[in-house]
Amino acid sequence: MNAMNTQTGIVDATKSELRPDAAELRMVKIFIVSYVPQILRDRSVNIAVVMGGDGFADVRFARDWQGVLALDPEADTDLLTELAREIRDKLRVPDQGEEMLRQMEDSWSNSIQISAGKGCLTKDPTAEIETLASQYLQMTR
Repeated sequence: MNAMNTQTGIVDATKSELRPDAAELRMVKIFIVSYVPQILRDRSVNIAVVMGGDGFADVRFARDWQGVLALDPEADTDLLTELAREIRDKLRVPDQGEEMLRQMEDSWSNSIQISAGKGCLTKDPTAEIETLASQYLQMTR
């Protein structure tokens, strides 16, 4: 049996079972990108939600860098803005979108970290990423 968040439809993709309405659903992966100024202090702020798979790739960023600056007044927000632009640009190109997701998973560390991908079954990836962005980009921990 799947462990599924009924609010967002997030499932463990390795354990998903086909349901009768599965033909209508698309399987995508969701990643949360966080800014972590000091690894050992275990404090971070979510700065982006990335979604990709089944022909879909998109990203939503925090509306501004205020959460980052509250956590780290010395943060290089110009670098974060450039990173956001690069991710958006690459995700818009179909062949580069999947590669960008792989690169993010494989090589990011230190102050910009990406969560492990979580599977998500959804009828509408665009609506799903909006919902997830509203949930995850407001939190600071």
